[in-house]
Amino acid sequence: MYSTMTKEIICMMEDDNLHENMVDFCRLQYANSQHVLNLIDEFDRDYALYSPITWYTRDGFLYIMLNKALRVNDIKPLVLFHNYIRHLHQQLIELQQQSIQKEPLILYRGQQMPIVEFEKIKNNIGGLLSISNFLSTTAIVDVAEIFAGHSLDDQTISCALFQIYIDPTVNVCPVANIERYSYFGEDQNSLLMFGGLLIQIGEYEKGEYFYLIGLTMENEPLRLVTIWNQLGIIYSHLNQIDEAQKCYEELLQIKQKYLDKDDPALATTYNNIGTIYHNQGNSQLTLEHFQRALSIHLANPESNYEYIAAEYSNIAAIFIDQGNLQEAFQCQQRSLDIYWKYLPSNHPYLAQSYYALAMSLYVLGRYDEMF
Repeated sequence: MYSTMTKEIICMMEDDNLHENMVDFCRLQYANSQHVLNLIDEFDRDYALYSPITWYTRDGFLYIMLNKALRVNDIKPLVLFHNYIRHLHQQLIELQQQSIQKEPLILYRGQQMPIVEFEKIKNNIGGLLSISNFLSTTAIVDVAEIFAGHSLDDQTISCALFQIYIDPTVNVCPVANIERYSYFGEDQNSLLMFGGLLIQIGEYEKGEYFYLIGLTMENEPLRLVTIWNQLGIIYSHLNQIDEAQKCYEELLQIKQKYLDKDDPALATTYNNIGTIYHNQGNSQLTLEHFQRALSIHLANPESNYEYIAAEYSNIAAIFIDQGNLQEAFQCQQRSLDIYWKYLPSNHPYLAQSYYALAMSLYVLGRYDEMF
């Protein structure tokens, strides 16, 4: 979730003046390696001559520093690297859009990892694995096996060969064949963009030297619901209303596609979008979304009475904003009737509802009925 936010924020930043700061930072990190310093000088001098993918795949400093910062969410280098990350992200998107690949892909990644990290994966079959850094893969299993290697003499290391199934019709994150732009120009390489990448852990088989782990790009829509909802909440708390709205709209589309039109889960999303419109000062769209949420709750006999009462109260507040005082009073009266039916007479919700109803009577000029 946070890697998704990091990606979105970084890719929205635009400050080409930070390039020199990035280069200076890299030189400082490799001050004791003349070989790497020479590569950094070349990067500084010739950056515009080669594609972002070419620089990433070249054996040197860039992908090491970048992925390290992404793994630990180190903000300072990520800010300094944001210009390059944005360029790399844009190139991956362009390559993905140019691709005519429609059939599912099978990609491989071989790597060694600490045994403790591998055990976490092995014990989480069926769970989700979040990838916070760029992920290099290949379509050739033999190449991935070379990277997996073997560690029979080291009991602290596990060799893993990841087999990743990807549905290219599901827009989870950019996945592009980078063979044409790779510095090495071979091995049918693909690069997966960081942020928003969840892969489901499948079964594994132990071979002679390494474990083969089946992974699937997370594209089960109803599992993505939680992700979009949490992102919407985070952006709302950060007061990034437009970004929160995008998340909730994406969430609503998924729910509308896979749930019944009167599923209570839709009501919450309608409410969230309505609240955003309210914060934007659009009372009509706020009202429409609140009313849609209410109609869903009313159509579901198992809906919680508190939700229905709260919906009526929210709609009443919008009617007041619009000057529709009689409609506001009727909604507030319905809210009070529901609370009165289910709650004890001394419950604070009743007190709040009585107060709101009294205010409705006041603005209507029906002062005698307030007491």
